[in-house]
Amino acid sequence: MKTNKLTFQSENIVVDWISFKFQDLDNRTMMEIANYLFKLGFNSYQESGKLAKPMKESIVVSSKNKSEVLFVIDNSYWKGTIVQFSGNNAASFYNLVKNKLINCELFYSATLGRFDIYYSRKNKINDKISVTNFFENCHRKLKQTNKNVIFEKNKKGLILKIGNRKSNQYFRIYQGKNSLKFEHEMKGKFLRKYHNLLLENRLEEFEQKLYSHFIISFGKLLTLNYSYLDWLIIKLRPIRKQTISQHGLNSDYIKSEIVMDTKKFVSLIQFLNYAQELDFEIEYLGPVAYRKLTFQLRNFLEFQDPTVKPTNQYRLDKIKEFFQQLQSGLFVTSFSDASFQSLVAVPQVQFEKSSGNNFMLGKVWLIEELFHYKYPFYLPNLFQQKLSKHELLVRVKFLQIFSSVNIEKEVFIKELFKSYPSALNNQQKTKIKKSFIGLVKLLEQHDLIEPKYKILSDGNLHDTQELTSRNISEGFVIYEKLTI
Repeated sequence: MKTNKLTFQSENIVVDWISFKFQDLDNRTMMEIANYLFKLGFNSYQESGKLAKPMKESIVVSSKNKSEVLFVIDNSYWKGTIVQFSGNNAASFYNLVKNKLINCELFYSATLGRFDIYYSRKNKINDKISVTNFFENCHRKLKQTNKNVIFEKNKKGLILKIGNRKSNQYFRIYQGKNSLKFEHEMKGKFLRKYHNLLLENRLEEFEQKLYSHFIISFGKLLTLNYSYLDWLIIKLRPIRKQTISQHGLNSDYIKSEIVMDTKKFVSLIQFLNYAQELDFEIEYLGPVAYRKLTFQLRNFLEFQDPTVKPTNQYRLDKIKEFFQQLQSGLFVTSFSDASFQSLVAVPQVQFEKSSGNNFMLGKVWLIEELFHYKYPFYLPNLFQQKLSKHELLVRVKFLQIFSSVNIEKEVFIKELFKSYPSALNNQQKTKIKKSFIGLVKLLEQHDLIEPKYKILSDGNLHDTQELTSRNISEGFVIYEKLTI
């Protein structure tokens, strides 16, 4: 599986503070930096670091400039000077660095003193609890782990402060306008190792490392079963630790409604996993990249079902039929990314007998994007065996439910029975419920879910030690485990 490059821009991470610490910055060099930044649109000011409420003094200022930089002098317990960019000014300066428009030699004698980044998560109508309750729950649980945490309200709203402000790492969660901001402040010894990466414009490595540290840190601090942390769950999944066999099943987020034949949907998921290991060529149809794959049909049949003879002509014909139907552009609506819905997934399919051998070769052109799982789930292979009609439907439904955004996975058994195309007798219902319980146990074996469950009874959720065919008649809830 090809991983996507993780950048601040791709992950909507905002740079909110940058400062450099100069041990000995004389007036001439300070003016040189101020004049240089002035030409790039920054007004320069200075203030004393000793005063509780310092007055900003102008150095080089013009009404035409929209950004500003602050020189903090006379710092307590330290004789050096801090060159500081805050808020939008930090974002502007960082953007200039990315575009190689900053002469970084001006900052080589300094150290990277502080670097803040944040992620802003918009509040949603379907958030299950209020923002206040979310803050209170986080505060209470952090206090239980002996974390240094402060929960307060200021003029702008609620704020949760985690850690010691004087330490190398400090975290804040605070209210924005109809949003929550999750901010990480980094400084001191922790940040020094990243100084050269920034100034040498090795920003891909710089962003990758700081981004990974940012989300892993918040992932370890916070309990993830709140809707306000859906963004964090999404970002943690690609880097979590998992141990699944080589025959595991890769999947992406799947829409709640699957508009396709169940068996063909399973075949598509299986082929995407099978094709990950195939050699390929990239060909373009217009601007769209397609992966050209060549494979033996019997090898794919063995991957689908090891119990079937690879020469089974009926099954081989079914595989050919499946690929021919794929060519019509069906199935792509199952994936959540809107771009999949507007593109032909398989523009061309060919079959031919291998020269000198009596087996069929398939050549398939498959859109390259389908191989890049932005939201990866790596599960045990649920379909590599002969399944009854009901077992197949249960496994597809379970895959669909588990491959969803939230940590909390809700299985509504009663509603599922109502949606069945034909009436079910009690024996069939019991078998289906036992199939769900078997899948839960399978995920437990692979350490993919937490060892806790809830059952739905009279419309309310209740904790339970065990899932049985009797107590899950209305439904149950399991919790995905994210090990980082």
